[in-house]
Amino acid sequence: MTAGNDAVGEVLFGLAAVAIRRRDRTLSLTAVSVLSTLERTGPRRLTDLAVSEEVTQPSMTALVTQLTDLGLAERRRYPGDARVVLVAVTEAGSRQLRAMRAAGASQLTELIGKLDDQDTESLTAALPALQRLMELAGESQDSRTPLPKR
Repeated sequence: MTAGNDAVGEVLFGLAAVAIRRRDRTLSLTAVSVLSTLERTGPRRLTDLAVSEEVTQPSMTALVTQLTDLGLAERRRYPGDARVVLVAVTEAGSRQLRAMRAAGASQLTELIGKLDDQDTESLTAALPALQRLMELAGESQDSRTPLPKR
């Protein structure tokens, strides 16, 4: 079923690209990814965020400074070692992410509304598998940025 999987993957990737192209451009994709990571996994060291986002540490420092200036993230001291600084998403950052997700979902909902009933029912039937894909994607990302050991 590799050909079928390839086709599904290509379509899902295309739909993701549609949602990304139509998104609010207030924040860069990397900034949104960092906030999402922090929301999903909890506070992280700046160096871990740089590795997970595949950017340099100076770039991540500048991005985190931007996010903190906007009130979307904050720096905290690690409880076990005051020398370690963790970055955490703020409530405002979580609200921003929810708004962005709702706007993206609205874009896709609008497209789904153009489908006929049979296609809509097919998508609804696929929902459990799509939700499991989201879970699997979260699990693979969670393992990339461990918390500091102490």
